[in-house]
Amino acid sequence: MILASVILAASQAAAPVRPNPMELGPSIGQPLLAFEAKDQNGTMRDLDGLKGPNGVVLVFFRSADW
Repeated sequence: MILASVILAASQAAAPVRPNPMELGPSIGQPLLAFEAKDQNGTMRDLDGLKGPNGVVLVFFRSADW
């Protein structure tokens, strides 16, 4: 009887609210906060070190399996 109650309670749990991906991350033109991350070779890079004379273009890719 206890097992049946647990299964029933789990099946009635509300589905998690998923965020809208269009509302995540910085907006177009919004200044970024300073950050540091590893590049494809494992070298730590910061935003100022990536900027060239014309600035920098960052592309954020969200994995399809999150």
